Amino acid sequence: MTKLFQGLERIEEARERFTGSSFMAGLFEGRPRFDLLLPPEEPAEEREVGESYCRTIEDFLISQVDPDEIERTAKIPESVLQGLFALGAFGMKIPKQYGGLGFSYKNYGRVLTLMASWSNILALTVAVPQSIGIAMPILLFGNEDQKRTYLPRVAREAISAFALTEPITGSDAANIKTEAVLNAAGSHFLVNGEKLWCTNGPIARYVTLIARVPAKRITRDGRSGWLPVPEGKGAEDLVHTAFILDMTTPGIVIRQRCQFEGCRGIENAHMTFTDVAIPVENVIGEVGRGLRYALSILNIGRAISIPALCLGMAKQVWQPTLDRANSRLTFGKPLSERETQRMRIGRMAVQLYALEALSLLAWHLADQHTYDVRIEAAIAKMFASEETIRFLKDAQILFGGMGYETADSKRVRGEPAFPIEQLVRDIEMSRIGEGATDILRPFVAREGLTLHLDRARQYIEGSGSGVRRLVELVKLLRFYVPWYLRLWKPAALPARPECQHPRVRPKLRYVERASRRLARRIFFAMIRYQERLRDDQGRQNRIEAVGEDLFVIAATALYARNQDYKNGRTESWELADEFYRQAKLRIEQHLRELLWNTDHRLSAIGQHALRGAYAWLSDGIIRRGLADYVLRRRE
Repeated sequence: MTKLFQGLERIEEARERFTGSSFMAGLFEGRPRFDLLLPPEEPAEEREVGESYCRTIEDFLISQVDPDEIERTAKIPESVLQGLFALGAFGMKIPKQYGGLGFSYKNYGRVLTLMASWSNILALTVAVPQSIGIAMPILLFGNEDQKRTYLPRVAREAISAFALTEPITGSDAANIKTEAVLNAAGSHFLVNGEKLWCTNGPIARYVTLIARVPAKRITRDGRSGWLPVPEGKGAEDLVHTAFILDMTTPGIVIRQRCQFEGCRGIENAHMTFTDVAIPVENVIGEVGRGLRYALSILNIGRAISIPALCLGMAKQVWQPTLDRANSRLTFGKPLSERETQRMRIGRMAVQLYALEALSLLAWHLADQHTYDVRIEAAIAKMFASEETIRFLKDAQILFGGMGYETADSKRVRGEPAFPIEQLVRDIEMSRIGEGATDILRPFVAREGLTLHLDRARQYIEGSGSGVRRLVELVKLLRFYVPWYLRLWKPAALPARPECQHPRVRPKLRYVERASRRLARRIFFAMIRYQERLRDDQGRQNRIEAVGEDLFVIAATALYARNQDYKNGRTESWELADEFYRQAKLRIEQHLRELLWNTDHRLSAIGQHALRGAYAWLSDGIIRRGLADYVLRRRE
């Protein structure tokens, strides 16, 4: 069981144990703490700061930014970037003492949402430096000299980026090949390798570079660590390390500005490094902890940036879609009178409501700085990206042929040049960026299995003598018998009025009951499948899906109460009720299939296909494999 998820061993080693409270960690153990979803209210003055800045940014966007030009030219004008620097938009999360605006995560999310509703490409360009550029790793792990030197620069004048992915390592970040070897003098690291899909890379002055350093293990002040070895001599391992890379350093070559299905205005680089010298003082934090730092800073993008970008794009689409449904006549009736389209609009309303509820909650939790929001961040990112993709696809379907035609083409005829097809293309990035969905699902499921893995590992792995295994079994029984019995006993909800509201309480009671059922099902799955659970991503995905839906049920219920209590929006309840109804159906199915399903049949067909069993499915065409698409020089 040590390698529960094959291929993720080093990522597993790099993952931090929980150091703060986590609602989702408790939910997977059958003990959800709803009080964690009710942190202190956002201070009124803090909210006003964010809303005032949003008005400033709104004026700038309307007067200075042409999103159609960005799409048409695939370029953000330099004047726009400089204008945003002047407004401090690239330093929203940097503390004021280092030249930034010192915004809360909630205010940062508000601003990104607004920007994404006007130009999602511009919002992404602004988000990357503040989520995964050099600002966050320096703030979290850098020293004071690095903070005073670099933070004012990236807040007011210099764009930064993040270089982790390589051509042969996408989400498999642990197996990057780029190396940084300490020179003989011990003054610089020499970097050789390449990085791919580095957003903002072509226009960045600074980059957070993750590379592997030849090092040997040492013990300092009772703590194990790594010491880089000159010229790699005597190294015990190649350990991940984070660096501040100045892109003006000789040896860096931007090989390509990558082009994608969407996000045309994004600057994205394939770059190579040949003996690039990085001063030793540009190491961020400790040698050997770079992967851990990378995973930590990615949480910010998952919890804040991706949900904000998705929320802004979905909100941009909402009103034009309603307008289309009300104005488009088919066979003498508007689309809005067709039940199929009303159901589609209803589904979209529920999705948009749930997306906003979850995003605001994730930002508010991150602002507490005492919670461990890794699982919540991953769920926010997955839910936001997947639901927004479905949301925009539904909108495109409702627009019909106008939804497939480009904005420029429609503009020629005087039609509303609403760019729904562009947004549909652009949103796919959210599924992939900052942790692909199919990678994050087992990451979340891993947390659901933590309790059992940590306790049962020695017994399940079968190491030691029969007596040793018997001793381990007795230990497990002493823990699991009372633990299992507790899972049948309901826990009281907090006495807070938010939880005791008559329309919130039933939903939270269901979340609490389902949480205990999920914990029991996970336990039985561990007993029944043991080593086989290692590669059983079908069951891992169901664990995550149940946890995700339970989290969003709680978020939407509490958000509806807040909307009703503060704004008198009683219609919020019908949206929360409908999400609850749909989520319960999914949860019940996933809980059943966690123990009994037919995944193996479909998996077997996939395996047969990969071995060539169905090669005849390509009959009748000019058959070409992937290698046939490699550009070959004509003789």
